[in-house]
Amino acid sequence: MSGPSAEEIKGLCLPLARVVEVHDALASTQERARELALAGTPHGTLVLTGAQTGGRGRLGRHWGSPWGGLWMSLVLRLGLEVGLASRITQTAAVGVAEALWNFGVEARIKWPNDLLVGGRKICGILAESGVAPGGRLDYAILGIGTNANLDPSDLGVTDRGVTTIRSELGQDVDLLSLLRSILTNLDIALGHIKDFETVLDEWRTLNCTLGERVRVRRFGETVEGRAVDLTREGALLLSTPGGTVELFEGEIEHLAQRGTP
Repeated sequence: MSGPSAEEIKGLCLPLARVVEVHDALASTQERARELALAGTPHGTLVLTGAQTGGRGRLGRHWGSPWGGLWMSLVLRLGLEVGLASRITQTAAVGVAEALWNFGVEARIKWPNDLLVGGRKICGILAESGVAPGGRLDYAILGIGTNANLDPSDLGVTDRGVTTIRSELGQDVDLLSLLRSILTNLDIALGHIKDFETVLDEWRTLNCTLGERVRVRRFGETVEGRAVDLTREGALLLSTPGGTVELFEGEIEHLAQRGTP
């Protein structure tokens, strides 16, 4: 199944598709979107590709991006202070999760940036930003990779549990309709980013991390405990034997509950 064309996407008349680039294949939508952002492209610039040859997630980790997925990056100009940049990833996770639920895919948010179905990754979200003079965000580049019309084995990431929309629903989805749903719900979610408590309430409803025993790797150390809540800015609060730890970033692993396999 071929992906949507630039003309079809522009025909949606969506705020997050004001400028559209569609490529058959690209090394990285993040890199291309950053080039456009530095050249002054406006808020709502969308870069979409049929396949990525250099797709990556957090910590530079390789992420398979073959034909059949929905691989894209957006240029956002949200007028935020630099200190609020961390809100973007969690706000985006809410919008994309709600879009997937519209298709019957029961996606849950794993802090801070993955969407899972049944504990298996179906979508990754990566936000990067550039700072303007004066301490405000000049732009943010939001990368979203959704495993859509392909099989888990196509992704080439055998070291991690993955799933796809095809394997969850037993059929393919129309990629243009999926893109419309993601961009629409994302725009709605971003509209609440300055009223972040609204976003966090939705995040708590959709998440699969709070209440779980987790292991978090950060800055060369490992912390284990129970994820109990988020702070007002989205940091994870971890209850440990030594007290409550506040985590702003880290690689998180959900641990089996005691007494379970």
